[in-house]
Order: sequence, then C-alpha cells, then structure tokens
Amino acid sequence: MTEWYFAYGSNLWTDQMAARTGPVAEGEDRPRRAFLPDHRLTFDVPGENGQVFANIHSPGAGVHGVLYCCTSDTLKRLDEFEHGYERQRVTVVLENGDRQEAFAYFAGPTGLVQGRLPTAEYLRRILTGAREHGLPDWYVREIEACASASG
Repeated sequence: MTEWYFAYGSNLWTDQMAARTGPVAEGEDRPRRAFLPDHRLTFDVPGENGQVFANIHSPGAGVHGVLYCCTSDTLKRLDEFEHGYERQRVTVVLENGDRQEAFAYFAGPTGLVQGRLPTAEYLRRILTGAREHGLPDWYVREIEACASASG
C-alpha cells in the first residue's frame, strides 16, 4: 500500500529524499507539485546548535511543495529523520485542481522558537528542491529572502 507525502522543507530536494528513503518513485507515482491551502511556511522548529527547521501552521496563504509516493516502510524511514514532528493528514491541491489526501509533518506547538533564521545550508537544500520541481518563482524568491537574511 502506498501513501502520498507532502514535502515543504529540505525533503523537496529529490537527492535528499532518495538518500533518506531509497529510490524515488517514477512513472505514475513520480513526484508532483502540490499546494496546501490555508497554511504558511515558518522556520520555528529548534535543532542542535541554534539551528531552526521548517514547519507549517494554519492559517496562512498556502504552502507550495511536492508530493512523493511512499510505502509504509518509506514513511517509517522518514519518521526517523523527522524528530519533533508528527505526521498528520492534509488535503493538497494538484496543478490540475484535483484534491489529494497526503501526510505532512507538523511540529509543535510546544518547544517552538521565534526569531531565528535557518542556516544557509538548510535553505540551499530547500531552494534546490523548489527549483528542481519548478515551484512558482515568487515562492522561491520568498524562500531566497530568508537565505539572504541568514547570511
């Protein structure tokens, strides 16, 4: 059985997904762009050494991302990397307007931090994936603005 996973952070980058979960599906189950309405992208999940990672919250204008087709084993492997996050069901909108059920990782609300910027390396991973999948230019520029602010 397979499930769709909505990636919005560094897992946008196919190379990172493949390193974490094994080969990424192709053909009918290939990655595809999707939009999560009524949410916003934030960087408020604390990591080691002052790092901060991506998260999504509602309400918001929406989050662009990528759907990956995953087996239950793939999702278990992802869970090992997503410390501090829990999988929750979401409904995303595909480019053709169809709705698709998927899982996304959410953190919080306890332990979240405000006012920190993600590292340049972490943002590079997000931007690489966003460009690789052709997310909207304006959305990529918004993420790039975080990169220039983080030095």
